Amino acid sequence: MKLIPSVDIELLTSFSKEEVESILMNNIGPKRGIELRFSKAKIEKPFEGYFANGQFEMQRAINYKNSFLPQIKGTVSESMSGTTVMAKLQLHGFVVAFMVVWLGGVSLALLGSIYAIISHEANPAVTIIPLIMLAFGIALVYFGFNSEKEKSINELKRILKARIKEF
Repeated sequence: MKLIPSVDIELLTSFSKEEVESILMNNIGPKRGIELRFSKAKIEKPFEGYFANGQFEMQRAINYKNSFLPQIKGTVSESMSGTTVMAKLQLHGFVVAFMVVWLGGVSLALLGSIYAIISHEANPAVTIIPLIMLAFGIALVYFGFNSEKEKSINELKRILKARIKEF
């Protein structure tokens, strides 16, 4: 299990490099900023971000807020049987920094409660709260990322009519 969840994928498609680049450009819209809406925004393209010079940075366009939405960075290159799209799905840097600070604080509280138990100044039950918070934080990161990761990979496979290369 990785400390920070991420995944590298390699998609193979029978389209030419130019066709893949065209498909990506047609399916990546500009990134939306922070908006205050009372109704769902109309999503015109499945991804938002940019594509230039055979490289892309994007995320799936969604109607809801999810901090654990994978950021997809990748390249497009020609291969023997068509085109290869190499992509890395990872958490946004701000989310990683926030979770490191939050989980670090909870870990310090856990160490403090363990020290208090060892020095007979506290009841062993005090470790339950930091343990629950630590487990919840780790589970939140992994379940949030993994559920969105599958949706992003499936959408990429769909628009490129690609398959994942097995290693």
